[in-house]
Amino acid sequence: MKQHYPANYPVLQARHLRKQFPVGGGRKLVAIHDMDFDLYPGRTLALVGESGSGKSTVARCLARLIEPTDGEIHIHGKAIRSLNTYDMSQMYRHIQMVFQDPNASLNPRMSIRQVLEEPLKLHLRLSAQELQARVATLITMVGLTEEHLDRYPHELSGGQRQRIGIARAVAVNPDIVLLDEPTASLDVSVRGHVLALLRRLQRELNLAYLFITHDLQVVRHMADEVAVMYLGVIVERGPTGEVFENPTHPYTRALLSAAPVAQWGVKRERIRLKGEISSPIDPADACRLAGRCPIEQPSCVERMPPLVGVRDGHRVACTVMAPSSRADITLKDDHV
Repeated sequence: MKQHYPANYPVLQARHLRKQFPVGGGRKLVAIHDMDFDLYPGRTLALVGESGSGKSTVARCLARLIEPTDGEIHIHGKAIRSLNTYDMSQMYRHIQMVFQDPNASLNPRMSIRQVLEEPLKLHLRLSAQELQARVATLITMVGLTEEHLDRYPHELSGGQRQRIGIARAVAVNPDIVLLDEPTASLDVSVRGHVLALLRRLQRELNLAYLFITHDLQVVRHMADEVAVMYLGVIVERGPTGEVFENPTHPYTRALLSAAPVAQWGVKRERIRLKGEISSPIDPADACRLAGRCPIEQPSCVERMPPLVGVRDGHRVACTVMAPSSRADITLKDDHV
């Protein structure tokens, strides 16, 4: 039986997580730089940012689908980066992942029954009768019927395939589920049903979610806390309502101002960043937004600003907007 952990117990901790990819000539693409965060039972941390910000790389490092360049990852206090292949395979009992494209993540040669049986056979010692019962429970849990078990992925709709991906992820009662854009490939009419399913499963199973998305509306309804990424760095982080109501970093403000008015019920002044996004290859030790920022100061290019507290639980990485230097600064719509 799955152990129930208290709300203040971090089931996953990432410290100084970094990932670099060599690109030739001694140069490196910095996908993640010095990232810290914790995941807690029954709560959702959303990673939000535009394409190329490093969000999916974070999830793949946490699951060790790719190896981090540096940093520590602890699951239930146990460091996993030093685990060998066998020990890491046992750790997947605690951490699972739902991918963006269910077509690519499901084996087309396996029936749905076989897809759901596979993790159960790997991680749990079940009799044939228990295995059959668990598979029947899983398919019902995600809103499908036992009739779907003997079908193949190509015989299901996109929403049904993603439900199977979710059922497979929760099959062995993990504590942590990494959700990499789980609704991005689905029709709008289907997304709401899948998100409702994820919320229900989180309540019932006390799951810790890392929810990766670029959809701010999804973040607002799914996440307890949000971390805004830009070029591999978390530039702002805090409780979702606080960050959305009081965005502090210029990039967060620009991101939120671009959302349709209908999403927030209020009109935000549109903030446009100047220039093009910088290259992640051998970036300077400076603010990642330097060169594009509407309130840039000379100090912004002297070093990369750390995350500092703005309000309770709300932190920002901005030299200008940090509490020690913050003045009445308004971002104007004069940068194109």
